[in-house]
Amino acid sequence: MEVDAYLEPITETAPSGLNLEYETVFVDMELAAQYGEERQVGDSVLEAEEPDFGDLAAKARAVLAESHDIRAAVFLAESALHTGGLSAFADALGLVRGYLERWWDTCHPQLDEDDGDATMRINAVQGLADPRRLVRALRRTGLTDSRAFGRVSLREVEIAEGRADPPPGFDGVTDPAAVSAAFQDSDTAALAEMSAAVATAREHLSAIEAVFADKTPGDAPQLDRLADTLRAIGATYARFGAGDAGAEAPEVGPVANDGAAPAPAVAAAGGGAVAPGAIHSPDDVVRALDAIMNYYARSEPSSPLPILLGRARRLVSADFLTIVRDMAPDGMDDVRRIGGLRDDDDD
Repeated sequence: MEVDAYLEPITETAPSGLNLEYETVFVDMELAAQYGEERQVGDSVLEAEEPDFGDLAAKARAVLAESHDIRAAVFLAESALHTGGLSAFADALGLVRGYLERWWDTCHPQLDEDDGDATMRINAVQGLADPRRLVRALRRTGLTDSRAFGRVSLREVEIAEGRADPPPGFDGVTDPAAVSAAFQDSDTAALAEMSAAVATAREHLSAIEAVFADKTPGDAPQLDRLADTLRAIGATYARFGAGDAGAEAPEVGPVANDGAAPAPAVAAAGGGAVAPGAIHSPDDVVRALDAIMNYYARSEPSSPLPILLGRARRLVSADFLTIVRDMAPDGMDDVRRIGGLRDDDDD
């Protein structure tokens, strides 16, 4: 997405143009950005109808042609994600960064003319981390480009790996082996491009946060939701061999730890230090199994072992009866007889 032209001064006397908030071009953009209402049909709840993001992008560009307006830039970023994917989103995020870095004194919404208060500008940038709009869309954006397995999203990765529960009626990928296969089957260059776009987006976001830390210390938009989501996506690419592993999270672990430094050594029972890769808890077992499955996905994609390992992963914290019921349901009668259990004891 070409955005550099929108960073040029509008006029010599008004480098950021005028505030178009009450002009038709701006109102049209805001109307185009509105979602529909959720609808209930029988026992099902239909999600709110999304805006026409192509139309929204056009209306946001119409505003940006006349004004350095962060609100329009945020709408452009959201539209870009829906219509152009991660690379276009990163470019649009760079536009927000450019307005803040190059045109802080004049971009819109402007600072309060009396005391320089930046509340309106902070609120505009906060739209980047709206959990119901941009962050939600980012979590559902396809990270792969596989002809056989489709476009797998961060949301599907988390569900397949047991880190999130599928919502009612979910019809996406739920098998860890299928997730691995989707990355393996995708074009390497395409994955590298998307991974690089995520890294660029994270760089832009850090720069945006730095501007507020410098200009309005202690008063800034809360962008953690967006930062965490980008970090989790970057870590996902790194885990599947499509990103810079040195710049991302450890290869395995829950989303909450994506992007964090590797865990320090912990004290063993005897007082000595234990390496982070040692097994000391069910969570360590899960991480180890994830690491093994990721290895097979990258190096031996035709192996059936990830399917068996995925089954074992689901049973790590299960009790004995649950494991027997899952692995050998026909043997439950023998277990009840040997253990003197009644039928209702294993419910």
